[in-house]
Amino acid sequence: MWNVLHTKPRAEKKVTESLKNIGVNVYCPLIEEFRQWSDRKKKISKPLLPSMVLVREGSFKDAHLFSIKGVSRFMTYRGKRAIVTDKEVEVLDDFVHGNYTLNHNTISIGDNVEVPVLKKEGKVIKIEGNACWVQLANAGLIASFSLK
Repeated sequence: MWNVLHTKPRAEKKVTESLKNIGVNVYCPLIEEFRQWSDRKKKISKPLLPSMVLVREGSFKDAHLFSIKGVSRFMTYRGKRAIVTDKEVEVLDDFVHGNYTLNHNTISIGDNVEVPVLKKEGKVIKIEGNACWVQLANAGLIASFSLK
């Protein structure tokens, strides 16, 4: 289980490094994108979860966390600390590392597939270009994702 720490804006990477230095098990998923300035284009890494980092329960003492510059508070849900499960972190990590696509040549309309990021079974209802729409089993919801 993981707790969610709220950080000051744009302090996620510094907070992550500082927490690692004091021995806290921390996870801050980063995505890469290109930024355009008037004179150049640059590839940057930015946090997927703005103003948030995940810390594994039991790997820290509250006093140590709040001694780090940039840490604001724990995120809460219904008055208790917000909790993220290991499975949710695994799905998030798969998403960040691009493990959420299917090979276009191996699926067709009507096939049953596992929706990569959601880890849920569904039926392919539409394929258009590099996009695929899947109706999720037992939910009636439709998810879309990219194909290789």
